[in-house]
Parts: sequence; C-alpha cells; structure tokens
Amino acid sequence: MMSDMINIQVESREQDVEIVLSGSLGFAQYSAVKEKLAMLLDGPGCFYFMNLQQVHFTSDRYLELFLGLLNEAKARKAALVLIFDSEELYEYFSPYKNIFEIYENREAYKKSSKKKQLLQIGVHYGVRSGITVSPGVAIAFLLMMFGWIVTLFIILGGQGVELADKQAQIIALQNQKDRYIREIDKLESSIGPLRKLGVVQDTTMLSSFGLIQDWVGYLEYLENTRREK
Repeated sequence: MMSDMINIQVESREQDVEIVLSGSLGFAQYSAVKEKLAMLLDGPGCFYFMNLQQVHFTSDRYLELFLGLLNEAKARKAALVLIFDSEELYEYFSPYKNIFEIYENREAYKKSSKKKQLLQIGVHYGVRSGITVSPGVAIAFLLMMFGWIVTLFIILGGQGVELADKQAQIIALQNQKDRYIREIDKLESSIGPLRKLGVVQDTTMLSSFGLIQDWVGYLEYLENTRREK
C-alpha cells in the first residue's frame, strides 16, 4: 500500500489533534504508517489522540511504533492518548497497558484529570517557547525573593527607629525651648527693682549690659546718657 492510500483522518481543535486510523494494518503498511504518524506528531499540538477503534493489527511491529511515538511526544512535553474500547485492541496492547494512556474516547480523557491537563499545557508551552525553569533556579529565585522581603522589612524597621529618634529630639528641643522661656520670664521679673531705681530703663538695655561686662562701665554709660539729654 502506498503512503497516500493509507486511510488516516486528522481532526485538529486548538491544542487537541485526533488521528483516526482504520483498516487492517500489517507488515506491508508499517513503513508508510510510521512515516505519516511521525509527520503528524511533529506538527502543532499538545494532546494527540490516536483513535484506533476501527483498526485491525496483523503485526506486532506496531507496538514498537506506538512506543516510539510515545517517547517522541514525551520529549516534546506533549501527551499521546490511545482511543478505543475494543477487547481485541486491549489484548493487543496488554503488554504495555501500564505505559500507554488508553481511554474509550476523548471526552473520557478530558474528564479524567483537569489538573493534569492544565499542567500538561503549561509544560508544553514552556518547551515550545524555549522558557524552562529548573528546580534549582526556582529555589534560587524564591530565596532571592525572600531576601528582598527581609531586606524591605529591615529598611522599614530602621526608618521607624530613625523617626522615633527624631521625634524624641523634637520633644527634647521643645522642652528646652519652654525652659528657656521660663528662665527669660524669671529674669525679666527679677529686673523689676532695678528698673524702679533707674538702673535699667528698659529691657533692651540688657543687651548693652552684656556687652559692657561690668557694673562700673554700665553706670558710666547711664550717666553719660542723662547728660546728653
């Protein structure tokens, strides 16, 4: 049988590719079937459903063929699922029934494990896009993120301590200012008797007194001021 005469139908829907084989497949058709199936599985897709319900195998070589196709699909992070519910086919694939995924139809596979299918799609896209993350890189990334978070908390804690120190300094300066105001009020009240004696005319003279440094000079300054008047 020539390769273009093999009865193989293909239905593609998003990430699902269903390949339907029919007829009696023996040694004579092996090479052509192998070529066509390898070409189909090399195309786009994440889930390949091999519908064998209408196939009658007359050679055991097809077991090797499907094992090879399964390995190629796994290498591309895709899934290869065999579809049939025939006792004859169960008997044919019985030596490898624990290796192949076998379901009655595509819907049965879809209902089997939603989580598994989502993971399969994620891994498939990762390989297709060339973006892969090894466990070591993932752990290093998580540790780096943890380090950033710890550093952020340390910075925020340090800023909190700095703000508390500044607030304490502001309170201390405010208290010092209040103390100076009380001392000034006390000094102003104490010069009241001096003002009555004419020694101090007003509070502005206190600055002059601070510059003269002694009482004698200050009294001379007052006497000269009276004479000029």
